Amino acid sequence: MERETTEFPQGSEAATVDLPPNPVLREALINGTVRHPDGTAISVVANINIPNSLALYRTIRERRPELVVEIGMAYGVSTLSILTALDENNHGRLISIDPYVGWPTGRLVALNQVERAGYSDRHEHRHEFSYTALPALIMNHTTPDLVYIDGNHNFDYAFVDCFLADKLLPVRGVMAFNDAGWRSVFKVIRFLNRYRRYREMDVGLPVKYASRNPLFSMIKRLEGRSSNDRYFEKVEDWEPSGDTMNIPGP
Repeated sequence: MERETTEFPQGSEAATVDLPPNPVLREALINGTVRHPDGTAISVVANINIPNSLALYRTIRERRPELVVEIGMAYGVSTLSILTALDENNHGRLISIDPYVGWPTGRLVALNQVERAGYSDRHEHRHEFSYTALPALIMNHTTPDLVYIDGNHNFDYAFVDCFLADKLLPVRGVMAFNDAGWRSVFKVIRFLNRYRRYREMDVGLPVKYASRNPLFSMIKRLEGRSSNDRYFEKVEDWEPSGDTMNIPGP
């Protein structure tokens, strides 16, 4: 399938922001619309914003991964941010994991977006929960270079995604979190920093504490809960030692 082209109005945000060079992705970011396979335009929901899309795109371009795993696909905005960079690199592929529970339209639209962009040959969608898909990747000795976590934001789901992503990643692999300012996700990041061997990366995103409620903004600032995506590079593998595995007696 030929890649689509999209015209943008003069003076649009494309004129002031150096967006990734795929017109289907630009349409989603600038106009806030995606396309159903029947051609209907649909307003984008649950997508990453322009700064986070750019950071993801630039990170993929710079690090040139062989394989990226994305947890949470929604309408495919982060998916196209990754795939556009992989295509620019002429290298690498993407596995997206999303069960689309009760949302079959989301899956149809996301896969149509990938096809419209011309990236289907670099992409694989696993239509299942991450807590089953990630262990299967581990069992198959799959080794991604970057895992982008943007699935269920409840603490237990986000924690399991983080724990399993750590098992998949090699040293120097990257784990990235969308919606890092959510309290549940922030707790997972705090665990990663405290109990695993990672260093935070500077991907050009400013610290952002702004909230609709000034009180919430102040609390986020005090806690260090920036709303922008956060990226972490794995420094070394960690497994519990024999001492930490001992179960204390009664």
